[in-house]
Amino acid sequence: MKKSTVFLFAALLIVAITGISSCRKQAPQLPSNKVLAADTTGNSLLEMNKILALREDSIIQAMIARNDMHFSKSKSGIWYNVLHSTRTDSLKNDSIISYSFTTYNLAGEEINSGTRTIRPGKKEIPTGLEEGLLLMRKGETMQLIVPWYLGYGMNGNEEIPPYTSLMYLIVNETTSPPAP
Repeated sequence: MKKSTVFLFAALLIVAITGISSCRKQAPQLPSNKVLAADTTGNSLLEMNKILALREDSIIQAMIARNDMHFSKSKSGIWYNVLHSTRTDSLKNDSIISYSFTTYNLAGEEINSGTRTIRPGKKEIPTGLEEGLLLMRKGETMQLIVPWYLGYGMNGNEEIPPYTSLMYLIVNETTSPPAP
């Protein structure tokens, strides 16, 4: 009787282990004759965007050279020229930035002007303009060229046509909060 109990217990154990392991779903396998297709549309769009960005960069460089201006270029592609520098604190991502500006197209025609207060990272202004503001120190004046792909892009807005790179004259009016 003991042998049959041990045999029955062993059989039940084997059935239980097999049942538990068979509940797992096997990962699907690709047939050996199938390859993953490349995203040709995505690659084509990426290449086209690179060409458009390089073309716009060439136009901006030519305008800078033609007007004998002295600009530096950031990693992302904005161009900046500090006209009046200060030795005050740099602006930070958590700063509240107040600035006055005049916006021009690359032909030098004024588009708009005004004064704004923004909080960086809140997507209140185009990416390129925000990046340029964060390069400034309190009280500085800067010329900033923002390529269309970092500005209002291929859509534009009510005042700015699509694919328009912009030049800004910015006076940073940010002041430090009073000490407690």
